[in-house]
Amino acid sequence: MEVIIAIAIVALASVVIFKLNRLVSNIDIHISHDNYLNNHGKYQIALLFLSFAVLGLAYLQEPHNFKMLFSVGDISAPVDPVQWFGIGENRSWVFAGLYLSVIITLGTLGFVYMQFRKLKINAKEIFPYAIWILAFSLTNSFSEEVIYRLGIISPLYGEISEGHLILLSAIIFGLVHFGGMPHGLIGMLMAGFLGWFLAKSVVETQGIFWAWFIHFIQDIVIYIGFVVGHISSGEAKKSS
Repeated sequence: MEVIIAIAIVALASVVIFKLNRLVSNIDIHISHDNYLNNHGKYQIALLFLSFAVLGLAYLQEPHNFKMLFSVGDISAPVDPVQWFGIGENRSWVFAGLYLSVIITLGTLGFVYMQFRKLKINAKEIFPYAIWILAFSLTNSFSEEVIYRLGIISPLYGEISEGHLILLSAIIFGLVHFGGMPHGLIGMLMAGFLGWFLAKSVVETQGIFWAWFIHFIQDIVIYIGFVVGHISSGEAKKSS
């Protein structure tokens, strides 16, 4: 029953996420003269509120696990080896976290580059968006880690095996990215692959630091791509 409830909560939150852009579009709040920044800013605020709701439900389901996992955790905890991905014996999450941050980010960068490679803009045009990119990356990574990591792991930690728990979080995270960024079958597999490592970090360090940090780095790359697309569309100049 606990598994069904946790999946149902995260599934419902995912449905809301897919409708969030449309839901917030009619809210008359202006945080920027730029339409993209204004609309996405409202989306991120709403997403934060949704993540807080999931946090509350996760706490109600299993307070002890929630208090343990909603923390930095032991960032230097031993990592269970993943030999096929270059994480060997006697390594800690300091090594694994930094290693994954570099390797996975290179993969994300390659995917985003392929999506936006035909759009020619001057790099200087991105600089005015730097603060927004960082802010959106922080809030988006936090909200998604709360929903797709804590929302699954916190209520089910100790209820099912750690391996199944990590796999469940990865599968759900991959599925919801079929229509996101990265998108499509390749994007879904990439997100599932990332989700597996992020869930593994939460379980093994008993905290969300590395999951949030690694996710944050990926979102920086993705939001740079979004901004490039926005600038290239000409909407940025119209807004200014």
